[in-house]
Amino acid sequence: MNAIRPGAESEYSRGDQGFSGPSGGARAPLQGLSGGAALALLVGGLAGAILLLAAEFTPLLTVRTSVRGSGVTSVSTGSHDSWALVPLAVLAALMSLGAWRARSRLALAVLGVVGLVAAVIALVGDLPDAQQTGLIGSAATHFAIAASSPAAGFYLETLGAAVLIITAGVGLLLSAPGRPARVAGSAPAGPVPD
Repeated sequence: MNAIRPGAESEYSRGDQGFSGPSGGARAPLQGLSGGAALALLVGGLAGAILLLAAEFTPLLTVRTSVRGSGVTSVSTGSHDSWALVPLAVLAALMSLGAWRARSRLALAVLGVVGLVAAVIALVGDLPDAQQTGLIGSAATHFAIAASSPAAGFYLETLGAAVLIITAGVGLLLSAPGRPARVAGSAPAGPVPD
């Protein structure tokens, strides 16, 4: 005899709906975003990745000395950072595509972390060297006072990190779980005037 138990028709028995955890969390899909907003997140993430990649091929800092006739020396961002921004730029591009195509909140969260790592590299690793002043040379070549200053690479990597952080933050805020999805052409939910 086949007896149907009560409650067998609950949510878990519907196979096409995935489990997103008790609160939705970072694995919940991006909800409430229009196609244009998702495209803007893609563009922002790719722009940040391109800025990080471009920074690696530009001068990070310039060094000027007090010696007359001495030229200005520049240090490239890639050699100073051991090319650390290249894998970060690739990861940022992949996470941007993932956030756009799969509507993944996790991809947006990783994009924000990539931006934070790039910001730490810029502000903790590069900025102190880009603002250094001191003596260079030796007793044989004579000492000279030298001062370094930030160049285009520093500004590009800092801007790229900021773009990634802002893109991820805005995307996560706009797609917060529990936020109702808007249908194009519909009025926002709220009290109806009498």
